[in-house]
Amino acid sequence: MNLPGRFLKTENIFREIKEMIKGEALFDDLSRTIYSSGACLYRVKPLGIVQPKDKDDVVKLVEYARREKIPLTPRGGGTSRVGNELGVGILLDFSRFMNKLLKVNAQEKWASVQPGIIQGALNKQIKPHKLFFPIDPSTKDHCTLGGMIANNSSGPHAIKYGATRDNVISMEMILANGKVLTTGLVPGGKAPGEAGKIYQGISDLLKRYSKPLEDEKPFTLKNSSGYDLWRIERDGGLDLTSLFVGSEGTLGIITEAKIRLWPLPGKTLSGLVYFDNIEKVGPATQKILEFSPNMLEIIERRILDLARQQKAELRPYLPEKIEAVLFIEIEGEDEDQLRSKFAKVEQSMTSEKLAMEMKVAKDQKDMAMLEKVRAISGPILNKTKGPKRPVAFIEDAAVHPSRLPQYIKGLREIFRKQDVDAGIYGHAGDGNMHLMVFLDLRREEEVRKMVAIADAAYDLVLSLKGTISGEHGDGRLRTFYTKRQYPKLYPAFVEVKKLFDPDNILNPGSIVGGDENPLGQHLKFKKNEGKPPLEDFLTRGSVQEAIEACSGCGKCRSYCPVALEVMEEWVMGRAKATLVREYLTGTLDREILYSPKFKEVLDACVNCKRCLTECPSGSDIPWVAVSGRTFVVEKTGEPFSQKVLANTRLLCQTASALAPLVNLTRSLKPLRKVLELAIGLDQRRQLPKFQKRTLRKWMESRPPKTGGKPVAYFLSCYSNFNDPERDGLATVEVLERNDFEVLLPDFRCCGIARLSAGAIDKVEEDIKFNLRKLCELVQKGIPIIFSEPSCALAVKMEYPKMANSEEAIKVSKGCYDIHEFLIKLHQKGELNLDFDKMDLKVGYHNPCHLRALGITSEPAELLRLIPGVKAQIFSDQCCGIAGTFGLKKMNFDISMAMGRNLFTEIGASEAEEIVTSCGACKMQILQGTQREAVTPVSLLAKAYKAKEQPAVAGASGSATRG
Repeated sequence: MNLPGRFLKTENIFREIKEMIKGEALFDDLSRTIYSSGACLYRVKPLGIVQPKDKDDVVKLVEYARREKIPLTPRGGGTSRVGNELGVGILLDFSRFMNKLLKVNAQEKWASVQPGIIQGALNKQIKPHKLFFPIDPSTKDHCTLGGMIANNSSGPHAIKYGATRDNVISMEMILANGKVLTTGLVPGGKAPGEAGKIYQGISDLLKRYSKPLEDEKPFTLKNSSGYDLWRIERDGGLDLTSLFVGSEGTLGIITEAKIRLWPLPGKTLSGLVYFDNIEKVGPATQKILEFSPNMLEIIERRILDLARQQKAELRPYLPEKIEAVLFIEIEGEDEDQLRSKFAKVEQSMTSEKLAMEMKVAKDQKDMAMLEKVRAISGPILNKTKGPKRPVAFIEDAAVHPSRLPQYIKGLREIFRKQDVDAGIYGHAGDGNMHLMVFLDLRREEEVRKMVAIADAAYDLVLSLKGTISGEHGDGRLRTFYTKRQYPKLYPAFVEVKKLFDPDNILNPGSIVGGDENPLGQHLKFKKNEGKPPLEDFLTRGSVQEAIEACSGCGKCRSYCPVALEVMEEWVMGRAKATLVREYLTGTLDREILYSPKFKEVLDACVNCKRCLTECPSGSDIPWVAVSGRTFVVEKTGEPFSQKVLANTRLLCQTASALAPLVNLTRSLKPLRKVLELAIGLDQRRQLPKFQKRTLRKWMESRPPKTGGKPVAYFLSCYSNFNDPERDGLATVEVLERNDFEVLLPDFRCCGIARLSAGAIDKVEEDIKFNLRKLCELVQKGIPIIFSEPSCALAVKMEYPKMANSEEAIKVSKGCYDIHEFLIKLHQKGELNLDFDKMDLKVGYHNPCHLRALGITSEPAELLRLIPGVKAQIFSDQCCGIAGTFGLKKMNFDISMAMGRNLFTEIGASEAEEIVTSCGACKMQILQGTQREAVTPVSLLAKAYKAKEQPAVAGASGSATRG
C-alpha cells in the first residue's frame, strides 16, 4: 500500500501524533529500522511506531489514521512467523505500556488483560490463584496475549485445551471508524446503533455463503487461515469474538480481552513411541488420542539423526533406524493411574504392530530427558551451521491426524524433487506440522526454489483437505494462498474486510490482499547490492555469522537481563542484529552509525553471553554489539571514563600500590563525588578493597611446591589485587593438594573489560602476547587454569574470534575453569577428597560468564563433596553488575534492578554462606544484600586446611594462612 505524498516527510506526522497522544511516538530512522523486521522472513520499514498509553490513545490514533489514509498495524512481541507484524504505515507496539493484568476472577476462572502482556508473565501473576492460561506456543515466554489472539495461537497442549479462540470470552475492540465494540453474544443478532449494521451485514453474509462455508471448511482439528465464519452463530444469536480472534488486526484493534483460565495441571507422565515406518504414525496417533493425552508430538527422521549425532546424552533415547518418534504426555491423579494408562497405550501399539517399541519415563530424571527429546527440534535445526539456514515458510500447515502419513510422504517427495534438506516436527495430535527447509535466501535461485516448494506443499495440503495455517495465521507469508484454499469463500472474506474496514487501513495485505505473491519479496537476508564494499570490523565473518543466525524470534526479551527491565524493542538482542544487518546490506544510511542513539542501542548489551545458551539459534549477539562498539571507537575515539574504568590492570596496579589510601577514600563522600563527575563512577557503588600484598608477592615468600604435574594459573586482576588470599592463594593450594605444581606465568591482562567496551585496538598487543605464551604451554601439554570466569571467557571465546587462527583455537581447548578441571578429576577418581566435615548451608550463584562456558552446577557439586555441606543453587539469574556496566552512574539503578530477583532469593534463603565464582558478582551481591560472598575454591581450600591445622567451625569466608 502506498502512502500519501505528504507523509513521506515524517516530521509532519510525528509532530501531529506526538501532540495527540499520551504515549510515545518513534519516527527516527534508527527506530524504524529496528521495527522493520521480527521473527518472519521479511523487512518492511514502517513510517513510524506508536506506543499507546491507553485505550484513548488508540482511539485517537485510529481516527487520525482513517482521516489521513495511513495504514495501522498492531504489533505484539514481534514473534510472528508470517509477517503480519510489519507494515509501511504506523506500527502500534502495545508491549511497553498496555501490558497489564487488569482483573482476575478466581471463582469464575477468568481474567481481563491488556494486549501487551507477555503470556509467561500473565501465568506467573495468576499462579497464586492456582490457575493458568493454558495456550502455550513455543514463544510463550516472550509473545503477547494480543498477538496470540490476533493469530489464534495454540501449541503442544492444544489437544486438551484447544486454541486461543477456544479460550477468549470477549474483547474490547477499536474499529476502523474509531468506535469501541465489546464482543459477546448478541441475542438474535440485533444490536443498537452503528453496531447493528455490522451484525446485520454478518447475518446476511452467513446466509448467502452457507454452502461454501459447508463445502470449504477444512477437515482438520485446528485452523487459523482466513476469517472464522463458522462459530459466529451460537445460542440463537451472534458472537463476533471468534471472528476477531485470528483476524490479525485487520478488522479491529484489541485494547482489552477477557480470557478463560484453567486449574493448574496435575501430575503427568511422558513416554516415547518409536516407528520404523512413517505410514504407521497416523493409525497410532488415532489410537493414542483415545487415551486423552495432554500432548502428542512428532519428530521425524532428519531431526532424530541430527540429535543422535550432536547430543550424546540423548542417544540412549533415540535408537538407530527409526523413521519417527511420538512424544506422549498424559495427566492423571497419581502414579499408578498414569502407569496403568501407559500400559494400555503400549498394549494397543504392540497388539496391532504399529510401533517398534515404547519407552515410558521411569522417574523425574527420565522425564527431563524425554522432554529434552521433545524440545530438541527447533534448537537442533536453528543451530545448524552453513550458508543454508533453516527457513520457516511452509511451517504451519495442518491435516487431519489420520492423513499425516500421506502428508509427510508427499513432503518428502517435494523435498527430493527440489533437492533440499528439511526437518519435520510438530503437533501430531492435531496434525499440525512445523517444517524447516534449508535454503540460502541470499541467492535468487534459492528464493525461486522456496516459492516452488510453497506452491507444491500447499497443493499437497489442500488435496488432503487440510489448512495452510494451523496456528500462526496467514499474514504476508500466506495471504496469497487463501484464495487457493477458499476459492468460493474468499469473496466473503473480502466482504467482511470491507464491512469492518472500508478504507483498508487496518493491517492491509493480511488475510485478504492482492494477486501478487509476496513470498519471495522484501526478504531481510540479501547481499549488499549497488553499494561499494564495506571494510570495517562489522564485516568480519564472525559478526556476519551471528547476524545470519539470528532469526529475529524475540526470545531475547525473556532472558536478556537489560531487556527484562527496560521492556523496549531497541534493548533486545535482535535490534542489534537488525541494525548491523541493514548496515551490511546497504539499506541503512551509514551515517546513522555515528549517532548517539546507535551507541545507546549497542551499549544496552552487557556482554553477559546469555544468547549463547538461551537463544534458540545460539546467535552471539554480544559479539555483534562488541564489534559495533569497536566500529564506534575506531571512528570517534574512546571516552575518557571508559579508558580509566576498562583499563583493569593499570587501575588495579595503581590502586594496589596506594592500597591504604585508596581503601580509605572508598567511603569519603566528597572524593566519591569528584570521581563520579570525573569518570562516571557512581558514588553509591561499594568498591572492593585493594591489597598491598598481591598474590605474586604472597608466592615470592612462600615455599614452592615442586615435583607435581605442572599446571599454569592464569591469574586475574581480582584474584591478584583484590582477593589474593581467599581466591588466588586458595586456588593454588587446592591444586597443590591434588599434586599439581602451579606455575604462575606473567600473563598480561585478559582485556575483557576493554574488549567489551570496543577498544579492541588497545588490547590487541596484550592478546597476541598472551596467545604466544598460552600456546607454548598448551604445546607442552600443560593445562591452563582460570579461577575468574570472565578471564576464561575472554581466552576461550573472544580470542579465537579476534585472532581467527588455529593457534587461538588450540589454546581455547587447553584452558579450563578451575571447577570444570576439578570435576573432571573427580570423574576420573583422581580428586583428593580428604576433607574435614563442615556443617554449613551454602547458597551458590552461578555467574553469567561461567554459564556461557557450559559450567552450571559443577561448583555446587564440588562443595557437596565436603562432608556436612548442603549446597543450594540459586535460580539462574544475572546479578546485574556486568563488569564496568554496573560501576557507572548512568547504569547504577538499572544494574541494581537487574539483580533484584537474585537479591530477593538470597534474602529468603537459609544459606549461612553465599558463594559465587566471580569477583564482580561478589561486589554486586554485597551491594544488594549486604552479605559478603566467597568463592567455592576458598571453601574447598578451607576444608583441606582443616586436615593440617585446627579450623574454625563452619566457614567465616576467610582462608587465612597459618
